[in-house]
Amino acid sequence: MMAGNDCNCPICRVEADLFDQLSHESDLDEYRSLVCRSPVLARFPTAPQLLAHLHCQSDDLNCSTDEVILELVQARANPPFQPVVQSLLLLVFVPTIHRTATQIATTFPSLGRDDIAQHLFTALLEFFDSQELRSQRTHLAFVVARRMRRSGFRWAIRESRFELPDAESSPAKIERVEGSADDSYSGVLLRKFLDNCQSRGWLSAEERELLTRFKLEGATGAEIARQSGHSAIAIRHRVQRLLDRLRRMAQKSGSGATEQLDLFRS
Repeated sequence: MMAGNDCNCPICRVEADLFDQLSHESDLDEYRSLVCRSPVLARFPTAPQLLAHLHCQSDDLNCSTDEVILELVQARANPPFQPVVQSLLLLVFVPTIHRTATQIATTFPSLGRDDIAQHLFTALLEFFDSQELRSQRTHLAFVVARRMRRSGFRWAIRESRFELPDAESSPAKIERVEGSADDSYSGVLLRKFLDNCQSRGWLSAEERELLTRFKLEGATGAEIARQSGHSAIAIRHRVQRLLDRLRRMAQKSGSGATEQLDLFRS
């Protein structure tokens, strides 16, 4: 389960069901059979170890995220392993699904969380089966997350009939919004919020860049860690400390910034 998460949204309920399925003896046997056939996956004797590696982006096992995800995507084409591999791939991206669903729900409050979750899961499963993903060799997690976000926001725009705040209703405006789903309205709000925090002295330029890369651009802790010389876990802890600090300062100032900070939640 996502660390420290007590949410009972549809995404978290699916996550709990998937973990429950993986604990069944039949799925345990399938997982053991799967890893026995793959030198890449054999480094992870249990499913929780594999998921922990992918979520923490750890380098301890000398096994990159790309090769693990690629191995799972390719194994998904093998019918006997499809159920267990599908569960694993969905669990890998649950934090990203949760974060994206929160952003969509905030930007399009008329859309139900159940409908948003259903679309994101469907988009993810369709992309897992795509030739585009199978031919990808690097930055797989980023590519998957970007495709899912674009699909999610474009679907939300269509479902809400393009009723974005302050948006024009012209076809040209709609096309621009659809073509820049990663720069969603919530993303614009968050960038403005970070600008404001920096101008108030709540964030240094370096801290603002860290939050931008980690929470808005989708960079992983491992990617940032390789450039900074710190561990991925240290990066995640620092991000959380920054968010906690901003929340305390926003509450003291009474500026209403805590509502914007809520957009950072996964």
